[in-house]
Amino acid sequence: MNKKIWAAALAAAVTVSSAAMLPYEDMRFAMAAAQSSSSGSEVEDTSTDGRTTAGGFSFSVSGKEATITGYTGTVKDLAIPTKIKFTQENTSGGNTGGNTGGSTQKPETTEIEYSVVAIADNAFSGNLGIQKVTMSGGTDKDGKVFGLRTIGERAFFACHDLATVEIASTTTSIGKNAFTDCVALNSMKVADGNTRYKTLDNALYYYTSTPGTGEYTLIQYPLANSAKEYKVPDAVSFTLTEVQDGAFWGSPFLENIVLPATVKKVGNNAFTECKNLKTVSLPAGLTALGEEAFKGDSALAEITLPDGITMVQPGTFQGCEALKKVNLSNELKIIGNRAFQGCKSLETFDVPGDVTTLGDQAFAQCEALRQITIPMRTTSIGGGVFTDTKVTVLCHNGSQASVYAAANGLTTERTYTVSFYTNSTYTNLIDSQEVVEGKDAVPPKVAERDGYRMSWSGSYAAVKGDIRVYQVWVKQFDVTFTDSFNEKTEVVKVDEGKTVVPPAWTMPGYTLTWDKDLTDLVTENFTVRAIWRNNNTGVTLGANAVKPAEKGTEITKGNNKYKVSSSNPGNPTVKFVGLENADVSNVTIPETVSYGGVSYRVTLISANALKDNTSVANVIVSKNVKSICAKAFNNCKRLKKVKLKSKVISKMNNKAFADIHPKAVFYTYNSQISKYTGMLKNAGVKKPDVKRL
Repeated sequence: MNKKIWAAALAAAVTVSSAAMLPYEDMRFAMAAAQSSSSGSEVEDTSTDGRTTAGGFSFSVSGKEATITGYTGTVKDLAIPTKIKFTQENTSGGNTGGNTGGSTQKPETTEIEYSVVAIADNAFSGNLGIQKVTMSGGTDKDGKVFGLRTIGERAFFACHDLATVEIASTTTSIGKNAFTDCVALNSMKVADGNTRYKTLDNALYYYTSTPGTGEYTLIQYPLANSAKEYKVPDAVSFTLTEVQDGAFWGSPFLENIVLPATVKKVGNNAFTECKNLKTVSLPAGLTALGEEAFKGDSALAEITLPDGITMVQPGTFQGCEALKKVNLSNELKIIGNRAFQGCKSLETFDVPGDVTTLGDQAFAQCEALRQITIPMRTTSIGGGVFTDTKVTVLCHNGSQASVYAAANGLTTERTYTVSFYTNSTYTNLIDSQEVVEGKDAVPPKVAERDGYRMSWSGSYAAVKGDIRVYQVWVKQFDVTFTDSFNEKTEVVKVDEGKTVVPPAWTMPGYTLTWDKDLTDLVTENFTVRAIWRNNNTGVTLGANAVKPAEKGTEITKGNNKYKVSSSNPGNPTVKFVGLENADVSNVTIPETVSYGGVSYRVTLISANALKDNTSVANVIVSKNVKSICAKAFNNCKRLKKVKLKSKVISKMNNKAFADIHPKAVFYTYNSQISKYTGMLKNAGVKKPDVKRL
């Protein structure tokens, strides 16, 4: 091997090195530096001019410390050196002359070593070749701390091929936008032991470890992450307070972002050029939203700014072409320069009542903007605010907006100011709004007050002039209406000193009354109970009345089986449907059956109830039965004695008693013999034997 080439490589390995904790680490970083500068020819690895290393790093020095200021190399996997050595010629050397033939001695040199502690602002900005950057630090074999402490602002800005970043344990300061717009970035790591930075899900965070705080700032999101939604990791969901400048700039995949309630600040350009971003949930406690925060987010259609935001910064929504709805707080005071410039889908806009300033070109190139309402308090309107729009300005006569519109050839419509106050002295303003003549104002939402009803002192509909209204609070009481029978309750709120209007409850066959006089004026909370009176019997259902079972409910009493045929609380009924045990000789169908605290009248014997029974010999039908259905006792061969004690039977249907014992005898009251004899013939008994009961 050419000795000069080998010497140059060895010199490179010595002069650009990483003073790691182990000799192996020393060699690894030294060789990385040597490889980054070697091109197959003799290369000095020392800096002869004190500005550039053989590895391609330019630097500046202060004392014994160096700052990397730039890079001209072509290495893709780049290790930032931790030491730079500068070989300097001594000017005191000279010609030795004498008997030796007058030979000239070479100048003496001095080697100066610098510790690399910082990367300067913009040092690698725009470099398109670097794919990985490794920054080192730690403690060397002599116990001395070494390594990178500072990464400057925009240090790696727009390094579009940069995919992996490893940050040293010694780094305590990373400037704004250090890794912004690195669209290939998918892995960020921080060495163990770093007390200010850490990574979670490959995103870089700054944190304070002060006891009782532990606050986090999101520095950089890995833009190559293909996830469509960003949610804060659980580990920082209660401690994240800030999203730093440019943290999401250029994310090509994100569609939804949800920030937790703890976030107070979103930096400049935080979400710039996120082309697929559709929704952003900003927390109620947010107090600062940076310049151009959403600039160029062409898919964003709607945004809500919380009450703490008092200024829309310059360029905040510039170029948000899909933005159609903007919900702004009444706390807003300023809409800055270019705030909504180029929002091509924005059609209408209501400037909040306390806004004093509209910045230059605030709504320029909003091609769809047809109507904007500007309040009286807006006294400063910049240049070119409505350039390239066909907007109509809704404004108060004599306002600065009307003057501006006239001066710029804009169409105007007259508005009036409607102001909402908390008190009758008009000293505490809640909200004011400009309302087009003849239109209605929209009252602001106000916090409820327990036990009171709020109304406004006057009308704000069909506005014809400036209006002031204030809150009127009326004490209210709760009147609770209960219907224990039907298990219903309704609470009616009543203004103090007014009468209560009860609920319009109904129940078939009953009239509703109440247990209290409802004509009295209400002065306290109280309960009213329903009383139901049967329209036929006059019987009332008190508070302890039990509701009958639903129609079709099966009931077994003794050996008899029934089904509920009517659940009318005034006249609950059941029908006899059969026997639990068919092997009995005597069957009595009673007048009533009790079930669940309710007494049911037995009014019907169901079809086929005892059909084909081979055991029953005697049947008693009690006085409430009105109908004996088809084949109820058909083919009961042993049925020989039937007592019909009911006087209200109106039907004995087809074959109800067909094919029973040929010598069967029926007993009934004398008054019913003739009637029931005819019915029994229709029921399948050819020659009924009916005797007096």
